[in-house]
Amino acid sequence: MSGLLGLAVITTVGISLWTLRGPLRKTFVAITDQASRPKSQVRFAVIGDNHGDNPIYRQILDELKSKPIDFAVNLADTSEYGTREEFTRVKELESALPYPVYHTVGSHDIKTDPSRALFTGVFGTAPWYSFDQGEVHFIVLDNGDRKVGFPADSLVWLAKDLADHRDKTILIAYHRPFDLPLSQIVGDDETAASRVTNREFKKIIAEYPVKFIFTAHLHTYLPYTVGDVPAVVTGGGGDPAQAAIGGPPNNLFHYLLVTVQNGRVTTEIHRVQRREPG
Repeated sequence: MSGLLGLAVITTVGISLWTLRGPLRKTFVAITDQASRPKSQVRFAVIGDNHGDNPIYRQILDELKSKPIDFAVNLADTSEYGTREEFTRVKELESALPYPVYHTVGSHDIKTDPSRALFTGVFGTAPWYSFDQGEVHFIVLDNGDRKVGFPADSLVWLAKDLADHRDKTILIAYHRPFDLPLSQIVGDDETAASRVTNREFKKIIAEYPVKFIFTAHLHTYLPYTVGDVPAVVTGGGGDPAQAAIGGPPNNLFHYLLVTVQNGRVTTEIHRVQRREPG
C-alpha cells in the first residue's frame, strides 16, 4: 500500500479530485452542514475503524448528537480484539445518539469469535442484512475474513435482495475494500478465495442500479470505484494510520455525512481534530 502515500485527495460536495501532491492530510478541504433539509431527503453518517473506545470516536459521536440525520453506519473495525466487552462498550457509547447505528463485521471483530455470535449477540443483527430509509435501500455485507471474502450464502441473498429492491436508491457497505487504485502494483489484502467472491459480487451488482459503496479497513480517506460504482474508503474513526500509509503522521481522523435525494448521493467529509483536555 506504499503507493498511496503520495495520493492527495481534495474533496468538495459531490466532487472528488485525485492529485499527486502529498501528503493527503495537508490538502484536506472541510465542508460544513447544509443550512436546510428537505423532508424527502435521507441523511446519515458513516464512520470506520474506531477499534473500540477511543477519544476520537467519542468526539465523533458527540458531534453527531446534534446532526439532523436519520441513522449512522459503523463500517468496522468496531473493536480491536472482537471481545464482548469491547462490543458492549461501543454500543453503550452509541446509545447516546438519537437514531440507530448499523454495523458491518470487520477483520478485527472476528478475532475472538470467528462465528460472529458475539458480534451479532451484542448488536442484534445478522452478519449481512438490509434496511430501508425513505428512498434508500441500504445493504450491509460481511467480507471481514480475508480467507473467505463474501460468504457464498451472502451472495445468494444479495442477488435476491437487489432484485426485490431495484426501484430504490441502493447503497452497499462492507469492511474490506478491493480494486483500489495501484493495488495491482503495491498489492492488496485479498486471497485466492476472496478474489473469487469479489468477482462474483461485481457480477451480481452489475445487473442493478447500485449508487454507492462504503468501505473502511485502511485508516484514511480514499475515493475509488468498484466497476462503475463510486466507492470510498473512510477509516478515520480514531485508530492511527497504518504503517503502509505513513503511520500516525498521516492520521486523517474523520467521518462522512451522506445526503441522498432523488437518486443523487452526496458525501461530505468532516475532519476531526483531537480536543486537548482542559
